[in-house]
Amino acid sequence: MNLRFSRLATGALVVAAAALMPGRSWAVFYPLGPSKDEWGLKYEVEVNAADGDQLNVRFTLTDQGSLKPIYSATVVAFSNPSSNDGTYLLKAQIDLKSTKDGKLTGQVQIPKRLADRAQIRILTQTFDGRWQTAGARLYDIPLKKFLSAGVADSSKKLPSIASPPSTKVTK
Repeated sequence: MNLRFSRLATGALVVAAAALMPGRSWAVFYPLGPSKDEWGLKYEVEVNAADGDQLNVRFTLTDQGSLKPIYSATVVAFSNPSSNDGTYLLKAQIDLKSTKDGKLTGQVQIPKRLADRAQIRILTQTFDGRWQTAGARLYDIPLKKFLSAGVADSSKKLPSIASPPSTKVTK
C-alpha cells in the first residue's frame, strides 16, 4: 500500500503535531527582581524537623500583593544554587488551601540536605492586575533565612530563624 501525502497535508500534520505536544518546553518565566516590600506579598514560613532526614515546610500566604492571583507555590532546589538554572534536585508543589480567615496555606516535606539551596517559588500569570502575555512571572523566597541551626543539618552552621519582612500598607 502506497501512502503519499501532499505537501500541504504533510505541513499541516507537522504543525498539528508541534501544537499538540505537551509543552513545558514552551513555558517562559520571567523572574521578578528584589523589591522594598516584596511586591506586596505577606507570608509566613515555618520550617520544622520531620521524621528521618526530612523537614516540614509550611507556607502561609496572607496577602498576594501585586502577584494576585497566585498560580502556584513550589519548593525548588537547583544543582547550581548561584544561578536559578541547571537541573532540579527538588521540585515539590505546595497545595495551597484556603483557611477560614482567608489565608492560603500548605505544607510539603523536603530533604534536609537540600535546605540551604531550596527556595519557595511563587508563580503568577498576572502582575499588578494585568495579564502577562510574554510569560509568567516568578518570585523566589530563599528558604535558608527561615532555618534555625537545630532544624538543619548539624554539620552546617545556618543562620538563625528570621521572621518574614513586615510590610505595612497605609491607605
